[in-house]
Amino acid sequence: MRKTAFIALAAFLCMASLLQAAKPLFARDPSISPDGRQVCFVFDDDLWIVDFDGGDARRLTATEAAEWGPQWSYDGKWIAFNSNRGGVVYPYLISPQGGEAKAIISEAYSVVEWFKDSDALLVTKYNPRFGSGFYKMPLDGSRPTLIAEVGERFATLSPDNKSIVFNRYGYPYREAYTGSMSGNLWKIDIATKEYTQLTDGKYSYRYPRFSHSTGALFYCQSDGERFQVFKTKNLKFKSPKQLSQLDKWSARDISVAKDNERVVFEHFDELYKYDPAAPKGEQVKLLDVNIPEDMWQDNSRFDQARNDISRITVSENQKLMAFEYKYDAFLRPVKGGEPKRITFDQSGISNFVFMEDDRTLMIQKLYRGKEKLFTTSIDDPTNLTKVKWFGSDSLNVNRFYLDMSGKWVLYYDGAVMSSQVAIADSGFTNLRPINAPWPMVSNLAINDSRDFAAYAVVRPDYVYELYVYDFATQAHTKLMNMDGYVSNIGWTPDNHSLLLSKGGEIYRLDLVPRDQFEYDEDFWADALALDAEPEEQEEEPQEEPEPPIEESQAEAPIEETPTEEPEVIEEIEPHEPEEPEKPTLEIYWPGLKQRLVRILKDSEAYLYLYRMEGDNKFYYFSNGSRFNKNFILKSATIYGKDSKTELDFGFRSFNVVHSSGVYYYISNGTLYSCAIGAAPKEIPVDIDYEWDEATLNTRVFEEVWGVFGENFYDPGMHGKDWQAMYDLYLPYAQQARNVSDLATVVDEMIGDVNASHTGFYPRREPEQGRYNQTTYLGLEFDLANRLDKGLKVSFVYPHTRLDHYYKLQVGDLLTHIDGHEITAHTPVDSLLMNKVGKRIYLKLQRDGEEIEADINGLSWSEIRKLGYEHKIAKRRQMVDELTDSQVGYIHIPAMGTENYDQFTKELYTDNVDKKALIIDVRGNVGGRIHDQLISILIKKHYAYTTSRRRTYQPRPEPYSAWDKPSIVLVDEHSFSDGEIFPIVYQQLKLGKVVGYPSSGAVIGTWEYSLVDGSSMRLPGSGWYKMDGTNMEGTGAMPDIIIQHTPNDTIADRDPQLQRAIEEILKEI
Repeated sequence: MRKTAFIALAAFLCMASLLQAAKPLFARDPSISPDGRQVCFVFDDDLWIVDFDGGDARRLTATEAAEWGPQWSYDGKWIAFNSNRGGVVYPYLISPQGGEAKAIISEAYSVVEWFKDSDALLVTKYNPRFGSGFYKMPLDGSRPTLIAEVGERFATLSPDNKSIVFNRYGYPYREAYTGSMSGNLWKIDIATKEYTQLTDGKYSYRYPRFSHSTGALFYCQSDGERFQVFKTKNLKFKSPKQLSQLDKWSARDISVAKDNERVVFEHFDELYKYDPAAPKGEQVKLLDVNIPEDMWQDNSRFDQARNDISRITVSENQKLMAFEYKYDAFLRPVKGGEPKRITFDQSGISNFVFMEDDRTLMIQKLYRGKEKLFTTSIDDPTNLTKVKWFGSDSLNVNRFYLDMSGKWVLYYDGAVMSSQVAIADSGFTNLRPINAPWPMVSNLAINDSRDFAAYAVVRPDYVYELYVYDFATQAHTKLMNMDGYVSNIGWTPDNHSLLLSKGGEIYRLDLVPRDQFEYDEDFWADALALDAEPEEQEEEPQEEPEPPIEESQAEAPIEETPTEEPEVIEEIEPHEPEEPEKPTLEIYWPGLKQRLVRILKDSEAYLYLYRMEGDNKFYYFSNGSRFNKNFILKSATIYGKDSKTELDFGFRSFNVVHSSGVYYYISNGTLYSCAIGAAPKEIPVDIDYEWDEATLNTRVFEEVWGVFGENFYDPGMHGKDWQAMYDLYLPYAQQARNVSDLATVVDEMIGDVNASHTGFYPRREPEQGRYNQTTYLGLEFDLANRLDKGLKVSFVYPHTRLDHYYKLQVGDLLTHIDGHEITAHTPVDSLLMNKVGKRIYLKLQRDGEEIEADINGLSWSEIRKLGYEHKIAKRRQMVDELTDSQVGYIHIPAMGTENYDQFTKELYTDNVDKKALIIDVRGNVGGRIHDQLISILIKKHYAYTTSRRRTYQPRPEPYSAWDKPSIVLVDEHSFSDGEIFPIVYQQLKLGKVVGYPSSGAVIGTWEYSLVDGSSMRLPGSGWYKMDGTNMEGTGAMPDIIIQHTPNDTIADRDPQLQRAIEEILKEI
C-alpha cells in the first residue's frame, strides 16, 4: 500500500513539475522592485511579475495590445509602462498587485525611470527640431515639463535626482562595432542643462542604471564580442569592476534595485540576474521563471477567399492550372472544381511551369533558406521530388522557364557570380551550363533552329554586353557593348536580326543588312496586273464520273481479265524525306553598331518584347502602370510599323501566361482568360486555406539567412561561419511565438556579422490594429514652464500659414484647438490625432487680443522639411555674415538624382559669383551621386570663349567647372555615399575636410521583400579606397576634427561650420 501511495505521489509531483515547466522564451524588459525581491518583465507583450529567486510568474496584464518598458516606483506601489492600446502609445500606471491600468496622460511620452519621491516620471518625447528629449511627468495627468532637449530612452537619474546619465548612440546588436557611432555615456546637470561626455571607449557603452543604496553606476560595455555588466563608483571609468563573464549572449537592458545592488538583465531569449550576496562564481545566473499557465497558442490561421491569387501557370492542353495563394501552391482544372493543395510548408512559390507531358509540374520554392527545384505529378500532387542537377545541393536557383524552342533555361547563382545559365533538353534532361562570361541580365533567346542563342550580360563596371552563343561549338561571340539594360531578346525567323528590349524601348539589331522595303506592298504591281490580258490556260480533260454502283452490283464478284503481259512495277528505293535547310547564322561586322535602331518607344509606358509571329510580325507588352496606364499586348512589324493593340489586360495586371493561343492573366487578384479578338472571361477561384504562423516564421528566418548569405558583399561574411550561424539560430526561430520574437533572433544573427545597411522589418499583423497619425501645427511651445491656461509659443516654423499669413510670434499664447480650451491637463496630442491635411481651428492671445486662425494639419514629413529648410537658411546666413558674402554654402541632405539637380542649381545661381564654397554633407543619408559631384569639382578650365552678342570678354570653358577653393563638412551622421564623397574628395586633395569622423557605414544595399511581407536590407556591394582599405568600418576621417555636442545643439551653435569658415577664408 505504501509503495502504491509513493508511486502515486511521485507521479503527481512529476505531473506538477511538467505543468510548471513552461519557460517564457524571449522574455524582455526586466525591471526589479526597489527592495530587489520581485522582477516585472514582458512576455507575449504582457506584463508579468516573478520573485528574484525565480519560480512561478504572475500575469499582470492581459490585453490584445503590446506593453513594454515597465519601471517600478521608488515606494514600490506602482509600475509605469508604455502600451499601444487603441493604436496610440501612451504611458500607463498599474499596481504590482494587479487591477486596471490607467493612462497617465493621453500623449506620446515614453517611460524611462521614476523620480525618487515617486510622484513623477522621467520620460522622453520626440521633437522635430531636436529629436528625443527628457521631460518630468507628474502622475496627476498634467502636462510634463521639459528638462533637456537632447536625450535617449536608456537613461537613469542620479540618487539625488540632480543629474541624468544616458547612453548616446551605439548599436545594441553590433557588439564588434567601432567608430564614431559607438555608444557612450553622457551626463546632464538638470539645473544648468550642461552635457558632459563620461566615456570614450573603443566599443559601445549602454544601459546605465544607478544603485541608490551605494551610488554606484551599473552599465553594459562591449568587449568586442558580448556586452558585459560593469559597475563603477563616482563615475570613474578607468578601472570599473566587471561583474559578468558572458560567453554566448550579451547582457542588455539592465535594471538595478534601489535598496541594494541586485541586478536583472536581458540575455537573448532569457532573463539573467546578478546577486552580490551570492557566492563568488554564482553571482550571475539564469533567472529561472515558470509560467504557471497553459502556454498553448493556436498558430493556425484560416482563410476563405475568392479571386485573390498571386501567381499562375497553365498546362499547354489548357486542362490544368496551378496557382499560388499566400504562401503555398494549388492545382485545379481550368474549367473549375475544388483546388488541390500542393505545398504545405509556407515556403512561398517563386515559379512553376507544367512540363511537356502536361502532367508534371516543376516548382521553384524555398528549401532551408535557398531556392530549389522540385517536381510533382498531378496524380499525386503533394509528393514533391527534389530535382537533381549539378548545383542542387549547394547552389541557389534564380529562375527558370520552358523556352518556345523546347529547351529549358535555368538561371542560378554560382559561388562567386550570380545569374549564371544552364540549358536542358525535353523533360529537363541533360542540363549543362553555357558558361556566360558575366551575370546574364536578359533571357537566353534561342533561335527557331535551336542552333544559336543571344543574350546580354552585365560586367562589374556596369557595362552591358550582347553575345551570340553557338550550341554546337559552345563559342560565345560578343556582338557589342550596350549603353543600357537589356531584358528581352528575340530572333527573326531568318536569323538576320535580333529584336531586344532596352531601357523600356524596343530595338532591332540587323546582323546582316536588310532590305528596308522587303515587306512593303507594291500597289503598282497589283494595279498593272488588273489591266493585263489573262493568259489562256489549257483545259485539263475531266474524267467522267463512274455510274453509281447499286447495292446488288457491289456484292457481285468481279471477274479478272487477264492481260497479255503482267504489269511491271518499278521498285523505288526508300529514302528519308529531305529536311528543310536550316537557316545559317551570318554576321556582317562592318557597320553592325549602326544597324542597332530603335523601332518603338512610348513616353507613357515601358515596352517589352514578347515573341515573334511569322517573318515580319512580333508581339510586345506595353506596361503603363507607372503612368497610371493599362497593361497591353500589342503587335508591330520588325520595322516598328503598324503597331496596334491586340489585348488590353487592364490596370495593375500581371503574370501573363500564353497557352495554345489563349492568354491567362491576373488582374487585382482575379484570374482571366482571353484570346486575341475575344472578350476576357473571368475564371473564379475559391480557396479554403489553412496555414501555421510558427511554420511561416521559421520559413522567414530561413529566407533571411539564405538571401543574406547569398548577397552579402563579403563572401567571407566578415569572418563568420554562416552555416554555423544557421545551425545556432534556427532552433530559436522555431521557438518564436510571434514575429517580434523572430525579429529578435534575426537581429541577433545579423548583428554578429557587424555590418551596416542591415535591417529586418517584420510584417504588420492584422491584430496590431489601426495606426494613428500624429499631426503638427507648425508651432513649438515653451514646455519648461507649465501654465494653468494655454501654451506659450516658443518657435514658429517659417513659411507656414501661421508665419506668413497670421504672423504669429514667439510669446503668443495658444488657448484653444478646435474649440477645446487648453489647460495644464489638456492632452494636445489627442486633440491633434489623425488630422493631417484637415482643417484645424486655433485661438491665440497676444497682449490680451485674440487671434483666430485656421490651418491644415501638417504631417511628420512636412514639419521635418520645414525644420530642415529653417536650419539650412540659418547656416547660409551665418556663412554670409562671417565671410561678407564671399563664400557660398550648399548642404546636400542625400545622394539622389534630385539632390544633384538641386546642388547644380544652387551652385550655378546663388553661388556662381562666390569666391569659395562650403559643401556640407553632415547628416547625408546616402545614395549615389558622389562621382557627379567630384566631376564638377575636379574639372579644369581648358579654353576661353567670347560672344559679340553679350560681351567680348573671354569666358572660361567649360562653364560647369568649379575651380575655386572649396571645403567639405562631414559628421557621424553622414552615411553611405555621404561618406564616400568626402573620402574621395580628400584623396584627390581637392580641399580640407572638417567635422567629425563618419560612422563607417559604406555598403551598397537594396530592399528585399520576404515571403510573408516582411522586408530586409541586403548589403551587396563593398567600397574600398585606392590603397585597398575597406570604407565599411572606417569611414571618412576629417583633416580637422570638431565635435558637435548636445550643448551646441541646444544653444544653436555650429562650431564645425565656424571652423570651416575660418579655414576657407585663408584660401581666398
